[in-house]
Amino acid sequence: MSRVINSILDNYKLEKKEVLEVCQIGKFVEVIDAEIQIVDKPKPPSPDFIISYNGQIIGLEHTQIYSADRSRYLKIKTLLNNAEKKFREKYQDENLIASISVKNDEFDYKQKDKPKLTENIADYVYWTKNRIEFKLPNFITEITTTKHDQVSFWFDEKNWNNAEYLTRERLHAEILKKEPKIQEYRNSKQNLSEYWLVLMIGSLSSVSYKLNESENYKMDSAFNRVYLMTDFDAKIIRIK
Repeated sequence: MSRVINSILDNYKLEKKEVLEVCQIGKFVEVIDAEIQIVDKPKPPSPDFIISYNGQIIGLEHTQIYSADRSRYLKIKTLLNNAEKKFREKYQDENLIASISVKNDEFDYKQKDKPKLTENIADYVYWTKNRIEFKLPNFITEITTTKHDQVSFWFDEKNWNNAEYLTRERLHAEILKKEPKIQEYRNSKQNLSEYWLVLMIGSLSSVSYKLNESENYKMDSAFNRVYLMTDFDAKIIRIK
């Protein structure tokens, strides 16, 4: 996969979420056809990726399908991502993976409290790694750390396996939501031959759908190609 993604990772300054997207599309390319090249990762309103395949320049849109309960999960993920950034700033000589468990897998906080929470969590991780005695706040049940060559904070969701199965109706709704973007791409300066959509599920969280092996997901779309991909095991179904 490194052959596919290294040019993008080396030439662009990407946020953690964008690096994850690049890795997911790298896996997609490896499974579908190793001849696909990721040419560019432009900013909106362009597609998420520009790829080259069989002499064509193609716009590829990438999206994650979440359940209705996504705000609970993403609020914690956002807080931990910010804490990870703060840790990098504050403890520049430390590299580790931190696994953080949250009480009942939910934590509601006010935006005004976010900066202080962010710094506190960074400190909790540092103290855990260096065995400095402290008391965890009520909303965190456990922190474990492992040596690594980079810094990464991981939300250890206890109920991650409670995800729902993706229905045909939910998939159709997500495709319809993305189709208006095609006209935006046509109005851009990119000279694109086709438009592909890759929809991600199966990311080992309670708000990321499971693949239903018995469901018929085939359907039409304004996109030239539509793929459904499970993140963890890279199983891919062509929808159109």
